[in-house]
Amino acid sequence: MTDRLVEALQSVGVTTSGADAARILSSLGMPTTAKTIIRHVLHLPLPDEGSVHEVGLDEWAWKKGHHYGTILVNLAERRVVQLLADRSVETSKAWLSTHPEIQIVSRDRGKLFREAATDGAPQAQQVVDRFHLQKNFAEALEKFFRHKTRVLKAGARSLAGKARPATRTAAVQKGEQERRARHRQRVAIHKRVWKLYREGYHKEQIAQRIGISSQSVYRILKQETAPPPRQRSRSHSILDPYLSYLSERWNQGCHKARQVYEEIVAQGYTGSRRTLEMRLRTFRTHGAHPVSKQTVTLEKPPSARSTALMIVRPVQNRTPEQTAFLEHLTQSDSIVAKAFTLAQDFGRLLRKREGLLRLEQWKTAVRASGIAELIAFVDGLADDAEAVANGCSMTWSNGMVEGFVNKVKAIKRSSYGQAGFPLLQRRVLLHPASRKKETASISEPKRV
Repeated sequence: MTDRLVEALQSVGVTTSGADAARILSSLGMPTTAKTIIRHVLHLPLPDEGSVHEVGLDEWAWKKGHHYGTILVNLAERRVVQLLADRSVETSKAWLSTHPEIQIVSRDRGKLFREAATDGAPQAQQVVDRFHLQKNFAEALEKFFRHKTRVLKAGARSLAGKARPATRTAAVQKGEQERRARHRQRVAIHKRVWKLYREGYHKEQIAQRIGISSQSVYRILKQETAPPPRQRSRSHSILDPYLSYLSERWNQGCHKARQVYEEIVAQGYTGSRRTLEMRLRTFRTHGAHPVSKQTVTLEKPPSARSTALMIVRPVQNRTPEQTAFLEHLTQSDSIVAKAFTLAQDFGRLLRKREGLLRLEQWKTAVRASGIAELIAFVDGLADDAEAVANGCSMTWSNGMVEGFVNKVKAIKRSSYGQAGFPLLQRRVLLHPASRKKETASISEPKRV
């Protein structure tokens, strides 16, 4: 086999899977097999990492929940510099220590990468990713709204035009009884876990004695109080974009599903007529009273999680119904209004990167609010204060790293799970797009 042929096999092999590469090369007059291509790709040396001044760290899942690796991205040159086979402090620390020129380390709030960056690159400034800060704040908001279920229900009923809950059928009552029974079981398990934990049992022993997973034990031990009942939230429907039109036509007197179905099909609806008929049943329960889009969208109150995500979402990305719902909540409950204001201030602080002074002012406002869940979030930032402050000031983030994680997933799945780590590593690091960026960066003048 000539050198030019081997080079052609390797070039196509790092771009796609072995089977696809074999088909492509065969169509170009170079018949070969997938195993031959993979063997030649594995003979390729890994590229030189070069100088890395700003690096982003994150994990990627070889098998979700079981086996993880580490990805390191050169943020300035927008390329993956290395894939590591595992996710550990020692491995990440060892790699970082080989690059004493690193000045910035962008990461999430996990202790693993924090420790690795502190020990492996002590000269670098650490930056907490803003997305993860917003995500953790949304989780704190969710805990807050779990204790505000009555306010959520009242707001949904008010906007939906319902003075009281609809009459419950036997099936609905049975479903509620089953949910209450499941909740009592969760509370009983919660109490047993905490009892065994206080008696000195290890988490793994608790899981074995009760018959639940270790992850469940860890989750229960994060919250000492018993879990509140879970609230069912409305799921999205293919009819959602047409609810305003449907309510308008219903109020005009058009109550025939067949006619309305033909009209929305002309507007692009791709669902079935049966789905439409089931949705119109909720309209019929209101009799002669007019209906609106809120009648359907707020038929069930949003869950604590949905409300939290609704609040942290930028204003321009909210629907009119979500805006109306949040306005009603803030007007009906002063504590919710405080949480809403603090959430908007925190979102603005992150998006505009307003800096350390503004962050400290926001922390003071949170502590003055008296909202325990948000105060706990602020207290949790103390052990990573410098990196959090840098995240609120600097432009660096892990958004680019998350994008490369998705790319690694796509490459891994294109091999149908048959590629080992050495092959995956070469397909990521030697991909033509990555090599093109590396070549361009080499041609640029070096920073002083």
